[in-house]
Amino acid sequence: MASKKFGVGGVQLAVTASPHGAGLHLSVGGRWWQRLAGRLGAGGRKPAGGPPAAQPAAAPADEFARRVNGVNWYHTLDLGNGVKTPGAFDHAPILHHYRFPERLDGLRVLDIATYDGYWAFEFERRGAREVVAMDLEGPAHLDWPPRLGGAIPAGQPERFGLGFEIARERLGSSVRRVACSVYDLRPETFGPFDVVHAGDLLLHLNSPVRALQNMARVCTGYALISEPYFPDLDCMGNRPLVEYRGGGDVPTWWKIGLNALKEMVLDAGFARIEVLNTFHYGYRATPGRMSHAVIQAFK
Repeated sequence: MASKKFGVGGVQLAVTASPHGAGLHLSVGGRWWQRLAGRLGAGGRKPAGGPPAAQPAAAPADEFARRVNGVNWYHTLDLGNGVKTPGAFDHAPILHHYRFPERLDGLRVLDIATYDGYWAFEFERRGAREVVAMDLEGPAHLDWPPRLGGAIPAGQPERFGLGFEIARERLGSSVRRVACSVYDLRPETFGPFDVVHAGDLLLHLNSPVRALQNMARVCTGYALISEPYFPDLDCMGNRPLVEYRGGGDVPTWWKIGLNALKEMVLDAGFARIEVLNTFHYGYRATPGRMSHAVIQAFK
């Protein structure tokens, strides 16, 4: 997902873009905004005469707000006390559509491409014994097409995981974040997992079947694969069709039909699959724009 942030006087505007659309996300913070809000709350009255009072040191809440507003959030996370991150995607209103198991008690769970960690923290909330949140170090490790010559398009974050660490600290979570490519995932790396989850990942990989094969190798129970699909590619009966996109500057390599997505998961080494649900979702600014499938794949 490409992104840019602009800030003036404590007002920040984040512009995000992907092959599926674009979104605008506004947040306010900083001392300038706090002073303005204070004057408005006082009815615009000027202070009484006399020397100006000394300014107190920034309160912990102010410092936390500064940290939150300093991150370009992908996920909308409820951090408690009325604080929600201004993420590009808000999964809370559509969480029931995923039909994930309500309880994961005693299970070891791997969340691949965790980014800000929404799903990792959700699995922990559902009772998982241990959650490992896996992602890349930063945008330099994404599947950029060779034609870019190693150059990273403008607007990318310096590294991934800044939001995750803020949320983990705030939530008091025990989720462990590890830096690893799905191409390097194997049982020898982090051991086996009862449950493996990957969301909105395959279309951004130049080798999605290889990634699914690695997921199958570390999975001892079942995998939860949530992925965009394109219904126009399922117009020829049961033929498993994909459209090649060639990377681009997001990067996005594929449009995948639902028939193809199911076949890819099966061919990766899973014994059987169940489509838990299909529904529409999208950016907070443009909800319902994309078709989404949730597949449970059993070993």
